[in-house]
Amino acid sequence: MAFIHSHLSRLRFSLRRDVVDHRDILLLSFFNRGVCHFLMNVYSDDRYSAVKFMLDQIIDIPNLLYMGEDFNIRDTEWDPSVSSHSAAGQALMDLADSLGLVRSLPELPVPTHYSDTDGHANSVIDLIFLGMSCAQVLYRIEPDLRQPSDHAPLLVNLSISPENIHFSKKVLKCDSDEENDFLSSVTLGLHCKGTSRVTLSHH
Repeated sequence: MAFIHSHLSRLRFSLRRDVVDHRDILLLSFFNRGVCHFLMNVYSDDRYSAVKFMLDQIIDIPNLLYMGEDFNIRDTEWDPSVSSHSAAGQALMDLADSLGLVRSLPELPVPTHYSDTDGHANSVIDLIFLGMSCAQVLYRIEPDLRQPSDHAPLLVNLSISPENIHFSKKVLKCDSDEENDFLSSVTLGLHCKGTSRVTLSHH
């Protein structure tokens, strides 16, 4: 599930099942300066199905800025409590590399998954990979915000410069004949509807 703020609606976010069609992969596209960019959330089960799917399909996603979520892979590369580098971990790194992504680092390295089962240690299985243009961006792990989930949220800020978001709107020039005509029309319309004590002013 993805939530897009209404302020970003002009970037035309879309769910892209036409590019990747898998139950555990959510791919979003948006347009900026006429260029299509992508963001991808991935849930990989204990068989690493989503990772294997993308490797087997040789998925090509140009301008992918972000890939993240629960990969269910424990590896010494990102979890200091693990002593070995796994085949699944290498497959994930190969996938990221094929998509032009690098693994982002947390501001404070703490576990992302918290186990309630005796004998099962907390672990790092939630990760973020970013495009080269934002490779130096760090993300935050927020364990205090995880309840009732056993996964801590990961928060990352990907900046889009204000000058890169082109908004256009039509306005009436202040004190122009067009503005006066518009205000007169609105006042007359409200008056005809029986509205009283309505005053429209302009400066």
